[in-house]
Amino acid sequence: MASYEKTLEWIDLPQGRIRYAGGRRGRDESPMQTFAEEVRGRTYYGEIRKSFLPDRHTYNLEVVSFGWTNHDWLGAEPDPRYCAAFSSIELLEVQQLILQAVPAWLALEDRPSVLTEYVDSRFAGEIVFRDGWALVKDDEGIA
Repeated sequence: MASYEKTLEWIDLPQGRIRYAGGRRGRDESPMQTFAEEVRGRTYYGEIRKSFLPDRHTYNLEVVSFGWTNHDWLGAEPDPRYCAAFSSIELLEVQQLILQAVPAWLALEDRPSVLTEYVDSRFAGEIVFRDGWALVKDDEGIA
């Protein structure tokens, strides 16, 4: 059996690095799944969760938030006091890293728990980004 440590390792991609950062309690104490990305030399954290389809068995992945500079601050809407803002180009890079990480995570023997599948519950293959999932820099019209 493989070690779960492999699940938490950084994945190096041409655009940067990403890793599954594990499950934890959010600021409101509800459980959440987290990931970390290295963007232009700095590490930022985000939340990702299962989003079940109407059949209640099949799910997609939803990126809930991203840009937290401290892993302990996750669990609320992105806030300029605690989250970095990104240019549109940087956000496209962030999205690309997530889209490339999911197939790598699916290939692991010990997958991140957000990608756990059972006989009657499967990942449908789509990754969606919640409205307001990250802050856009002021000079692009959104704070």
